[in-house]
Amino acid sequence: MSLLKKTLVLFFFIIFFSLQNISGQCDSWEAHPNGKESGMEMHVNYRRLYELKKYDEAYVIWKELFKYVKSPIESKTIHFKDGINMCKEFAKVETDKTKKEEWVDAMMDLYDQMASCVGEKSNDRAREGYNIYVVRGSSIKSLSMFNKAIELGGNNTPTLVFVPLSQLSVYMFKQNNPTYNVDYMRTLYNRLKGIVMYNVEHNTKNAEEYNSKWKRVDEEFRKIGDKIWGCDFYVKEWEEKFYSDKMNMVQNEEILNILKVKCGIDNPLYVAVNEIYEPWKQRRDDSIAEANFLSLCNLKKGEYVEKKSIIVRKNGEETSADSLKYEAFKYYTKSLVDYDSSDCDLNDGLKGELAYRLADNLYRKGRYIESRVLCYESLKYKPYWGKPYMLLGTMYASSGKRCSIGVGWDAQVVLWVAIDMWLKAKSVDTSVSDDANYNISKYMKYLPTKGDIFQRGLKENEIYEVGCWINVKTKIRASTE
Repeated sequence: MSLLKKTLVLFFFIIFFSLQNISGQCDSWEAHPNGKESGMEMHVNYRRLYELKKYDEAYVIWKELFKYVKSPIESKTIHFKDGINMCKEFAKVETDKTKKEEWVDAMMDLYDQMASCVGEKSNDRAREGYNIYVVRGSSIKSLSMFNKAIELGGNNTPTLVFVPLSQLSVYMFKQNNPTYNVDYMRTLYNRLKGIVMYNVEHNTKNAEEYNSKWKRVDEEFRKIGDKIWGCDFYVKEWEEKFYSDKMNMVQNEEILNILKVKCGIDNPLYVAVNEIYEPWKQRRDDSIAEANFLSLCNLKKGEYVEKKSIIVRKNGEETSADSLKYEAFKYYTKSLVDYDSSDCDLNDGLKGELAYRLADNLYRKGRYIESRVLCYESLKYKPYWGKPYMLLGTMYASSGKRCSIGVGWDAQVVLWVAIDMWLKAKSVDTSVSDDANYNISKYMKYLPTKGDIFQRGLKENEIYEVGCWINVKTKIRASTE
């Protein structure tokens, strides 16, 4: 036999075998071993039970019938779809994970057989993915079918796919599944958006439904928007809304709250919104504060009066500004003993910062003893904050003229306690380390010399009490020069 004839024979054999296989998958009533009438009777019996939702009984009859009659001529998919639905119901109520997946696999096998018999359809694969999703089967299997539905359906992909596909994909991304990475999620988003836009622009019969589903898809992707698009996602989302309604202060507040977290306060859109919102908010808050001043807590009174002092100072009225600032700081002092409330957010951090501001203000006025008290008050609320220790060190270091006539011994020993404070500052708060190290290095050369210490019968590293207003014990240190 020639090569050509052998090839033709093999070709026709393959075609014949394939047709036989397909035929077996699509047999109608005539394939039943007991005849057409017997097959139709079994169909009626299982269908009656099926419609009554007696799936356990119906399944036994259906399974036996399905061995032979898969695709009745009158309704080619009814046996497939009834079997699929029963598998779905069994999987839905099954609590054993392994058995649940077995029912899911059985359901998927029926979808594959139906596709071999009547052809692949986007609707069928969409429904398959959805059924797996509904019964809480494998997410990977469900996603595989949704993606197949898109491949088959293109711009006509059933709307059933959109929401569960988005939910599962976002979940997989959050679980750091390597397939569902940033590039994949961006591509998926754009693909789904493209399908929706096509249907909306062409005003298809389901355009409204596509648009409705898209809103939910967008909501899902917003959950990971900053991770897959970063700041640009939020700028794009809000920029047009802002420029079309700049004086919408409710919207502006929302934009600022989002951009502050997602983009930072240096973002150009944040800056543009804040330039409009902040002055408006200031005027609103000042108006409310002025109208309700007597009922305000001490903190709010202090803030309001201090803002007035800043405005007055800008107008060149220094005396009035100083008076208002003095009044504001009196309210701040009172606020340190107030309780946290819904009207006044007086947490420990804020109290610590207020006490420090008061201490710094008193230091600048030369009232060192009172300033020190408030430094320690600040540390009571914020014990791991370096600034109060830095201020204490500065006060001690600048006490030479207070504690000595000239630049002798008494003017030098105050530096020992100053260095103690700067060492303490950097030990509790690394953010002040550079400043603390600079101060220590700067003042070490002004310490008493080893000779000065020896002449007074003292030794390095011994304990020494510094007098004057300080009255603190410290360690004797010698100059490095």
